[in-house]
Amino acid sequence: MKIKTQVYPIIDGLKESERTLLLPYLKEYEFTAGTVILRQGEVRETFHILLSGTVSVYLENELRVRIATLRRGDFIGEMSCFTGDTVSATVEAVDDVSTVSMSREGIQLMMDGSPAFRNHMIEAMVKRIQNSNERVMEEHVKSHVIINQLEQEGKQRYGKLIGGSKKMMELRYEIERLSEHVEPLCIVGENGVGKAHAAAAIHYHSRMESLPLLNIDSADFNLNMWDMKVRAAAGGTIVLRQAERLPAHIINEILQSSRETRVILTAESLPMMNAQQLHIAPLRERSEDTAELVHYFLEQAGAESPQDVISQEALRMLSLFPFLTGNVAELMRVVREAYIISNGRIIRNNHIRFGRHRAPGSRPTIGLALGSGSIRGAAHVGVLKALEKEGIPIDMIAGTSVGAFIGALYASGQPISEFERVLPTLRWRQLFRLNLSQIAIANNNPMERFMENYIGQKYFEDLNIPFAAVASDANTGEAHILRTGLVSQAIRATTAVPGLIKPVNIGGRTLVNGTVVHPVPVALVKSMGADIAIAVDVSAPTFTKTPGKNFVCSILKTMDMMSERMIQEELQVADVIISPQLGISRYHFKDSSIFIEEGERVAREAMAEIKDKIHPSTYRSYRRSYSPIL
Repeated sequence: MKIKTQVYPIIDGLKESERTLLLPYLKEYEFTAGTVILRQGEVRETFHILLSGTVSVYLENELRVRIATLRRGDFIGEMSCFTGDTVSATVEAVDDVSTVSMSREGIQLMMDGSPAFRNHMIEAMVKRIQNSNERVMEEHVKSHVIINQLEQEGKQRYGKLIGGSKKMMELRYEIERLSEHVEPLCIVGENGVGKAHAAAAIHYHSRMESLPLLNIDSADFNLNMWDMKVRAAAGGTIVLRQAERLPAHIINEILQSSRETRVILTAESLPMMNAQQLHIAPLRERSEDTAELVHYFLEQAGAESPQDVISQEALRMLSLFPFLTGNVAELMRVVREAYIISNGRIIRNNHIRFGRHRAPGSRPTIGLALGSGSIRGAAHVGVLKALEKEGIPIDMIAGTSVGAFIGALYASGQPISEFERVLPTLRWRQLFRLNLSQIAIANNNPMERFMENYIGQKYFEDLNIPFAAVASDANTGEAHILRTGLVSQAIRATTAVPGLIKPVNIGGRTLVNGTVVHPVPVALVKSMGADIAIAVDVSAPTFTKTPGKNFVCSILKTMDMMSERMIQEELQVADVIISPQLGISRYHFKDSSIFIEEGERVAREAMAEIKDKIHPSTYRSYRRSYSPIL
């Protein structure tokens, strides 16, 4: 690399012969804002001269103390480079920073051969040490005041718990109850549900509220740092985040060694440990809190009348979305973005942006939402057939009822030819068995065996394509998304039609068909990460929704009518909608071939729209490398 030494502080003042001699020992670096350039306790054999940007220097002991702010011409890491000792302070980029580094060999060469360089370094280090000692003394005198200040800031940052749902009322009760104890506690819940928020609420409701509340992430965990944090907490509370990432023996060791300080663990899945537990429900299981949360976030964003700046349709759409990746935190981001996009006007559906922020030039991920519709669901096979023929990759699938049945089989690797062969020969008795009871006339135990006959006892994580199924909780009516466990059991749950099929118990929940909550799960596939969501709606057209010829048909038609409004709401989230024209209500598997053909025909008509959603150059580049599952 050719070094332009004339642009470098310190080095620019050297003689030409000295600069030439130094070139092999120099290297340029770029650091983005927030990057830790040097970390206290590390050993480094290089030091950096700042070319642009600003850095902060911290001592990290019981309290993080900032001792200096450095800019162009200052240097960092020189003492460790000289002596081989550990770095004495952490250096973090305040904004974008560029540096040139010099190795130990280079600095020794200059110290020996250049009096000007040696004098400059010695003077700067003496001044740095004097300033650091004065600042450290000052900060330690004020340490108790600063800790109290940080605690007050923590209270303000976490604020109150929002929501009046039954689950939120239960959570508040549990927080009050747990705040009266000091035993270790594990708070379990999905990302973004507010586990750290709940941990803070427990601390501030306890008799330890005046003592420190400190946090540590499992990614930064080591026993020395843990001991330091426990001492700093001094009888208060220490929160270990993402505890499931640590081995069980480490968790048990820190619980046993932290008797004078309360330990609260937060985790997405329960680690192996002996402690009390607090489960926080995901936002989708308390969707009645969504409106209150939205209004709160709008108020925080500066809206004077939060209730007046968002439409009811937009609120409804936000309530439908499952927020799989971020829950309340994700809702906050979506609401704030929508408020900015609306530019002071009323927030409507077109202002809401779900899903990830895709890197420019990367291929969009494509998700398929397969809807409910009994035998009409065979049309899903035709859609899949058309997409395969055109080389459109499917990155994820979400399904409800028959959509989940077809989607799970396809995600496991079943070829289209097998669907076309088997479906017309299928009979109801292969999937359901009469079993008269007070709550149903049949059960779908045979469906589990049917599924496993084709895919085996597969778990969701074993599938070739990421897949999720939608059921509903028979006791609360809430949507329940199935993404873990045995696939065959999940399909039984999502196809258990209330009044006809006996509910299915999974994980302590009584589950039935998901048609009444997410008949076409577009929001779910978007929340799974799809940039482009293709919705396949096989519901019966309005003009066919007449009274059924028998009891079974009547129930199925009633469910169709109940789900009609929800289908229209959820389809607003879709990027492409495929609606096979299945005007005649048929309930015999022998008609599957008719529906498959219609699904393929309509999907071909939508192909130009699908490709238009994918950038043409990107589409051509990945079509060549894609081969459908065979």
